[in-house]
Amino acid sequence: MPILNARFQTERAGRYLAQFCKHAAAMGGGGHTARLHPHGPAARREVRVTAEWSDTSGTVTFTPWGECTLTADTGVLVVRIDAPDEEGLDRIRDIVTRDFERFSRRESLTVAWQRQEPPDASVSGATPATPRRRFPRPRLRTVLLAPALLLVIGLHVRLAGTVIAESHWTAAAADIVIVLVVVKIALITWARFRKRRSPHRSHT
Repeated sequence: MPILNARFQTERAGRYLAQFCKHAAAMGGGGHTARLHPHGPAARREVRVTAEWSDTSGTVTFTPWGECTLTADTGVLVVRIDAPDEEGLDRIRDIVTRDFERFSRRESLTVAWQRQEPPDASVSGATPATPRRRFPRPRLRTVLLAPALLLVIGLHVRLAGTVIAESHWTAAAADIVIVLVVVKIALITWARFRKRRSPHRSHT
């Protein structure tokens, strides 16, 4: 949504604010309708004008072009235009500029517009990047350790089969291999448990 701002110094800020809002209300009430329908594409767009104001602030809505807000302070008048597209912004800007320059002929004020980007302009239309999913380190260690354990067990089982096939002491050899496998797994499990607990110990 494009935005324009104008700020100028004048001791008649409240007077200009009320004068413009009253003029806009007259537009909406049927007066000066030809000025709201210039030649070109904008001429085919119907515009409805409404205005509300007080001594220090005012809002003029040009439906569907956009909205103009005015704020009067001591020696300062601030005008802001908000519009859904560039065409509406240009139409409201032309009306405001023309009227204020006409109202301030004795003071010879010039309305200088400054463009303001909306707060979300830098990210509008941008597709948020999908964060890459990563495994936590403890979980990654578990995933990597599981195949290693299976490999160790497989090697021991294969060794056990070889020993059993070639040994005359079949029962005794089988018992020895099974005990070795159990001890190996127990040592690995104990080492993992101790390693997971060690980071939580306080350092002296």
